[in-house]
Amino acid sequence: MKIKIVSIFVFALLVISVLSVEANQNFNENEASSSGLASMQAFSEIAEVKVQNNIEGLNERGLPFYGYCAMDPTIELIQGPVSFNPTTPEIIKQIAPTSSNEFISGATWAVGKWYGCEYGLGEGNPLIWTINPVIGEMTQVGSYDSEGTNLSFNGLAYNSISGIMYGCSNTDLYRVDMNTGASSWVGNFEISGGIMIAIAFDGSGNLYGIELVTDSLYSINPANGLAKQIGDGLGIDINYAQDMAFDIDTGILYLSAYTIAPVKEGALYTCNKYTGVARKIGTFQGAAEITGFAIPYCGNPYIVTKSIKGGIFKIGKSKIQLTIKNIGGLSCTNVTVKIASNRGLILSFGTKEIVPSLSPGETVNITSSMIIGIGFLTKTLTITATEDSCWKKNSITKNALVFGVLWWC
Repeated sequence: MKIKIVSIFVFALLVISVLSVEANQNFNENEASSSGLASMQAFSEIAEVKVQNNIEGLNERGLPFYGYCAMDPTIELIQGPVSFNPTTPEIIKQIAPTSSNEFISGATWAVGKWYGCEYGLGEGNPLIWTINPVIGEMTQVGSYDSEGTNLSFNGLAYNSISGIMYGCSNTDLYRVDMNTGASSWVGNFEISGGIMIAIAFDGSGNLYGIELVTDSLYSINPANGLAKQIGDGLGIDINYAQDMAFDIDTGILYLSAYTIAPVKEGALYTCNKYTGVARKIGTFQGAAEITGFAIPYCGNPYIVTKSIKGGIFKIGKSKIQLTIKNIGGLSCTNVTVKIASNRGLILSFGTKEIVPSLSPGETVNITSSMIIGIGFLTKTLTITATEDSCWKKNSITKNALVFGVLWWC
């Protein structure tokens, strides 16, 4: 008897939930898409929605995520930089009040810094900022609209592979000079009537964006700005200010979204970059509208391929020289290099050089310990750089000609 009563109760809840979702969707069908902030009135219809998600494994490193509180209807949070853990988005830490006139619409983590773009419309200035994640101090880099064309950025993204930063308006993609903030036009997204509200790069240098009118994820060609829709939609109705960021270390794409259906609220989502479907993790504290979203990521000792060169056996010493660049978001520690060969024999003698620390974006030239090559013809060398802070590893192969103990690559 108890089982029957519970079953009927669960069924009734499901019916009510479905009807509530349909009502919200119908209510919002005619709401115009906007890249600005949601009005305070919009928050009056916030409802408590509990969604069960498997968030096991998110943020295993324990690093905080960073964002900008654009609006909190409860007024517990003020406009300015904030931080939170992705497993508990309902708990947000206020870092500092804002220094900008308008909200920080988009952000990205680049070479160890938190960069943000100010919304250039309304009372805003078209500025690129850096934000100190510890104390929240905001420092102006420069204007991304130095010619006064009324340009306003919605999103900001950094390609850790190429070292280039990009910004997006409603309709176009721009390159951004990280030293001056100046922007240069790349191309149009070619989405009829579209509003590209946020952009982000994954760890392989692929650019993505989310668009308000179609409520969809897009892949974007950083060479010409052309956007291509992924899947049939996010599965949620987004409007007003949003942002997105990749956790480079896990490969997970996150959305700091503000939805108008099935419920009006700010919430954290993951998004499948292959299907474009969003999955809710949890509602932000106070259902706040969070923008300026940036996720720090580990250091990464990248081997600059063109820098590799070898020598000739001479006076008992033969070495390989190469350049290591930290393309990650945090410092690398104890960077070491290992050289091996899968053909012939490469012998390494002595203690390998260890670089104690390598800051984000910093490069260092490394010379291997004494190397002796034994064998003939072409050998394949495998050069591996490792670091200790996050156990990141980067390996590449290089052909080397070996004739007895005379070799070069």
